[in-house]
Amino acid sequence: MSDVSLALAFAAGLLSFASPCVLALVPVYLAFLGESAATLQPAAVGGAPRTAWRGPVMAQALLFVAGFSILFILLGISVGLLGGPLFGQDRPLVRQVAGILVIALGLVSTGLFGPVLERLSVRPPTELLPTARNARSLTLGVLVGIGWTPCIGAVLGAILTMGLSSQDVGAATLLLIAYSAGLAVPFLAAAVALPAIKPLLDALRRHHRAVQLASGAFIMAMGVLIYFNVFARMASLFTIL
Repeated sequence: MSDVSLALAFAAGLLSFASPCVLALVPVYLAFLGESAATLQPAAVGGAPRTAWRGPVMAQALLFVAGFSILFILLGISVGLLGGPLFGQDRPLVRQVAGILVIALGLVSTGLFGPVLERLSVRPPTELLPTARNARSLTLGVLVGIGWTPCIGAVLGAILTMGLSSQDVGAATLLLIAYSAGLAVPFLAAAVALPAIKPLLDALRRHHRAVQLASGAFIMAMGVLIYFNVFARMASLFTIL
């Protein structure tokens, strides 16, 4: 697996965070971790210094991102197992069809046909969460990952198709680890320093149309690379090196 592919997967995770449906859940996520969604001030929470609550909040944030990361990595392992039978034995037509589908998903992601993908996302059913705090954070991460899947499905689908075309379980798993890391980093940053990054989150909401267009263009470019089997060629090149 090349560094270029992993960098693209990480960038795809960052783009997923910038999508409207994910940004909409950031205040809910922070409130769940103990930071009030309505109090976005650097002042202490509950009168305690920030250093006193940052540790526990960070621990819950790590469990939350572990929840959706586990879900996506399992998807990566699954597509890696399917990659050989689907893309092996010289089946370029399957790969080309997959590339065309990814390009189509990118076109939908631009918003030219309306907020199709955003309407499909669902909020996690919090009544299903366990009562223990650590288990709740981990389970919430899994449920949120499931709820996001329709909305971020275009970006995630492009990464999964990359994993399929690699025809290797390890490569597909690494791609989904990189994607999950790209999605997790902004959440962890928000848990540590929301007041400092609140202007950035507000700017992303204001310019959501530009984010949509950038995401769509990114996905379509990946579809073209998949169509021409660029990722498999890069993997072979780096294996030789």
